[in-house]
Amino acid sequence: MRLAVLAAAATILAGHSVRDTPINAVRTGDAQAPRTVLVVGEIHGNETAGRAVVRVLRGTAPPQGVQVWTVASLNPDGERAGTRQNARGVDLNRNFPTRWLPNGRPGDLFYPGPRAASEPETRALMRLVNTLHPDVTIHYHQAMNLVALPRQRKSRMIARAYARRTSMRLARLPNYRGTASGWQTATQPSATAFVVELPAGRLTPAQARRHARAALATVQAG
Repeated sequence: MRLAVLAAAATILAGHSVRDTPINAVRTGDAQAPRTVLVVGEIHGNETAGRAVVRVLRGTAPPQGVQVWTVASLNPDGERAGTRQNARGVDLNRNFPTRWLPNGRPGDLFYPGPRAASEPETRALMRLVNTLHPDVTIHYHQAMNLVALPRQRKSRMIARAYARRTSMRLARLPNYRGTASGWQTATQPSATAFVVELPAGRLTPAQARRHARAALATVQAG
């Protein structure tokens, strides 16, 4: 499916939420830049701190040769409701096809949905990634205050550099099923996708700027 391009080619309409809220990706930098970074501010509706990083990135010129695409929220319905899950009670970060398994029922904390990629929000990110083929993708979550250590060597180098720039600890998380980063790693293994678990609460402006600078530096870290 070809994604709709809006606002003088600076915005892509990736899809819509269950309640028909548009999910847009906004570009900063030259559309012809050879290196691409994708930043997802929020996938769980009650983990919104990453949106502050997205706001900074949207007001910052990327380095030469880099284009940055940002999605403020992949789960606008959950954000409005203050829930981890989307409007159908699905944990979107368990709904991606890689290693998906059925488990539980709607509203359960990690309910993965009735089938892999059942949710429109999940499919929106999949279309976006398959369109952009980002070199680096950062998914923001809360609230463990760490950078998740990827399993690929190149990706580990990039995650380590991000952690150094933000003074965060590195930790290897369990190999959760059905995650966005896991799906990206499986389908585009030459690229890097990793998770940053921000601390609880809101980021200060200085913290948001620090994370934005670290995100912009990822294409130079590998």
